[in-house]
Amino acid sequence: MNIVVAVPVDESLASFIGKKGSENSITFYNRKSGVDVVVVLMPNQEEDKAYALAESLLVASCVVLSTATLDRRFGEALVACSLLGKKVFVTDDNDASALLKSAGLVDYTRVSKSELLDRLVAGVDSGNEAGVRIDIDKAFPVRGIGTVVLGVVTRGTLRQHDKLVHTSGKEVLVRSMQSQDEDITEARAGTRVGISLKDIADDEVEKGDLLTKAHVPRSATLTVEARFNAAAREPVAVDSRYGIASGFSYSECVVKKADGQRLELALSAPMAVETGDTVLLTRGSIPRIFASGKVVSKA
Repeated sequence: MNIVVAVPVDESLASFIGKKGSENSITFYNRKSGVDVVVVLMPNQEEDKAYALAESLLVASCVVLSTATLDRRFGEALVACSLLGKKVFVTDDNDASALLKSAGLVDYTRVSKSELLDRLVAGVDSGNEAGVRIDIDKAFPVRGIGTVVLGVVTRGTLRQHDKLVHTSGKEVLVRSMQSQDEDITEARAGTRVGISLKDIADDEVEKGDLLTKAHVPRSATLTVEARFNAAAREPVAVDSRYGIASGFSYSECVVKKADGQRLELALSAPMAVETGDTVLLTRGSIPRIFASGKVVSKA
């Protein structure tokens, strides 16, 4: 079982689950036990960027929410979790049931640290839908190998020698793959993977780009069916300005149309997004993540 887990608060909990690895706006923690691999995504607490929290929650299969400290960070993560509909495990450090209820999070599982790891690998289905997709968070050159990208298989199964299409429209070949510093020939959904690619340069790949079977170009306009949290009311109107996150992508956006829950958003930096993807909207005031949206059309 391979699973990617978001731990939005409590670095000690992330360290308990896995060993600290690479970091930028998101810090990765890795744990391998037999055939089970758990990768933790935790927003960098020093940078304290709303987009890092949003990206980690969007890419992960489930969330582990620590109740060790019931502060602003906890409240922000709680509101964001209530908007996503993903499996949420809540630690038993403190009784946060009243806060969970007030934020509208009713579907969660309370766990102790001693049972957490077993519950993670047994209780979450990372999914394995048809049509492979890799969300990329980094690219760099390696001497003698060429372009290497790091990312998460968020859908389907990736295999060595697959031909995929990059966001740019270029067809690329998967030369080889690694996961947890081991060579592999296939990677199922939920796997953090390093991929050696042929026919594309590292400077052509950006954070947030996708590798898919069918081309997914960047979109400058998105229409989303929004969902708001009652604890983070926001009077969304035409010309309102927000941030928007999808996978490992983030952009500023302006509301061009607002018809009830349906919003048309113009992005300052076009992003690779598929119809049906979930996005998160951010703002300057607390809690910064205040709405989610399902992409219904794009241009």
